[in-house]
Amino acid sequence: MSLSSAFARPLLIYDDKCYACAKFARAASVLSRGWIRTAGHYYSEDAKKAKAMIFPQGYDPTRMFWLVNKDGAFGARSGLPRVAKEIAAGWLRTGRNPDTFAPACEYAGAGMSCYEPTSVLRRLARMMSHGASFPFSSA
Repeated sequence: MSLSSAFARPLLIYDDKCYACAKFARAASVLSRGWIRTAGHYYSEDAKKAKAMIFPQGYDPTRMFWLVNKDGAFGARSGLPRVAKEIAAGWLRTGRNPDTFAPACEYAGAGMSCYEPTSVLRRLARMMSHGASFPFSSA
């Protein structure tokens, strides 16, 4: 099975240890009517398998979120336009696609730094200043 066919339906890999990141992934899934599948970097077997297939040995993909579709894997700034495109594609498709979005852990504990507004702003700034892509070859 080629990578393009394995990701005919897009997969959003996000930081499932971060409250704001989980909210972003959930919003993308809901807005796309379930078309965008979600998987957390740390607790999802789907994400671990996808990362093993896509990224070169020694590369740390946990530095950013990734939108993986039939064209390739696109992280952070490079992934935002593709997330918007896949949301629109989800609206054009008939029916709903079930996404089994489940937060990996509870965020009720004290000291969860992702709750702080400065942490959210810092993550947004980092996301807008960083990006990467791993296009799939058409061969």
